[in-house]
Amino acid sequence: MSPLTPGTPEHFVIDVFRKALADVLSQALNASWSVELNVDAPPAADAAPLAFLLDIDGRLQGSAAFLLAHADAITLAQRLFKNSPDPGAELNADRKKAIEDLLRQVAETAAGSLKSQYGDLSLQLASSDPPSWSGTTVALGAAEADSGSFTLQFKLADELLAAASGGSKVQPPKSAAPSTGDSNLDLLLGVDLSLTLRFGQRTLTLREILDLTSGSVIELDRQVQEPADLLLGDKLIARGEVVIVDGNYGLRITEVSDPQHGASAANA
Repeated sequence: MSPLTPGTPEHFVIDVFRKALADVLSQALNASWSVELNVDAPPAADAAPLAFLLDIDGRLQGSAAFLLAHADAITLAQRLFKNSPDPGAELNADRKKAIEDLLRQVAETAAGSLKSQYGDLSLQLASSDPPSWSGTTVALGAAEADSGSFTLQFKLADELLAAASGGSKVQPPKSAAPSTGDSNLDLLLGVDLSLTLRFGQRTLTLREILDLTSGSVIELDRQVQEPADLLLGDKLIARGEVVIVDGNYGLRITEVSDPQHGASAANA
């Protein structure tokens, strides 16, 4: 079955963006816009389309991109500014910014609709060059009776499609008749545990520690591209990539340690 077949998790994600585009266009332009999804449409033939990169982080994570051929970008910008149709108009900075603001609203609307399936998501949209990563491209054909039509290409990275499929399979555990052992485990599951994120470590002599002052730099034993450690007490439980989520540090897990072979902080 194709990942974009109706009923699949990947198709659900794309359809959420289709509906979000229709809602935002209708509200911004005060007219009833419809948006049709075409999964078989070829990518935009424009040599240098207007592109906006969308980074999604959370239980659903990966990259997507909105692509507009120059003629479609002019059409949309003129609708936003309520200008008369002019195919030869310039796609200036103000018009690009108006399109970017509209697509940011689309992303925010889509995030709200995806929350029930994937929880809270962080979506960051920015103007970009057309993406070079592999993925699947669909066409979102927008139309309104009195205002004409335009096509927005929506490209989803393979990573995002894989995350969409995996995220939908997370189901709550089935309830079972409680036992004495389960009840005792439930008591323990409510205990708060403190986790530590470790970027690296370094051994210093007592003299070196006493010589530390404000502005001192301590070089760690780990390069920037290497994963950081997640510790529970002195046990290494996972490794991953450090990310920024809503202005806070976070860790995207890339490796979970085998509890039977967990390493202590001293040996990690």
